[in-house]
Amino acid sequence: MNCLICVGEAKRVLCDGPWEERDCPDCGQYRISDDLILALMDQGQIFDVARTREWIASRRIEGMMPCIRDYEALLVTACDLRDVPGELK
Repeated sequence: MNCLICVGEAKRVLCDGPWEERDCPDCGQYRISDDLILALMDQGQIFDVARTREWIASRRIEGMMPCIRDYEALLVTACDLRDVPGELK
């Protein structure tokens, strides 16, 4: 499975809801909404890898699961880990 941010090798993590979750050795663990993935594919867009990794790291420091979900803004929100099953590595 590939990372949805850097396209490197990543582990797919099963999760509930309309999300794809990945655990990438370079980008870390994160979720991206299915709607965003479809919108990016439809528009031929890709993530700014460095900026996205920075944002993911900042959410992890704050104790949040990085959840990228709005296709009109690159990075929008994070989910409180108390609301997310499983542990963030």
